[in-house]
Amino acid sequence: MVTVDRAEWDEIYAALARDERRELLRYLKDVQVAQFEEVAQHLLKRENGSAEEKFDAMRIRLHHVHLPKLVETGVLTWDSHQNLVRLTTLGSQLPDELTDPSMIPSPSAGDKKQALD
Repeated sequence: MVTVDRAEWDEIYAALARDERRELLRYLKDVQVAQFEEVAQHLLKRENGSAEEKFDAMRIRLHHVHLPKLVETGVLTWDSHQNLVRLTTLGSQLPDELTDPSMIPSPSAGDKKQALD
C-alpha cells in the first residue's frame, strides 16, 4: 500500500475537482492501460457538438491540462513516446468514491442540521 501525506492528498483532491479527470481515472480503473487516443475517444463520448472539433479540443486538453495534472499527483503515468496512459499503484488504490461522487450517500436531514450547528 502506498502512503500519502496530507499535502499529497490536497494535490489529489485538487486534481479530482474536474469531472474529466475523475472520468479518466474511472476509465483507467476498468482498463488499466490505454492509448492516448482511446482515452480521448472515451472522454469525448460525454460531449456534444462536431465530433472532429470536439476530438481535437479533447486531445489538446488531455495533452496540456488533464494528463500532466494527474501525472503530477502520482496517480497515473503517461508515456508520450508510446502514447500509453496507465494507473500507478496509488491511482489504483484510490477509493471509488473519489472518482465517482454518486457513490457517496446523500446526508440525511439530521446530518445536514448537525453540520450547520
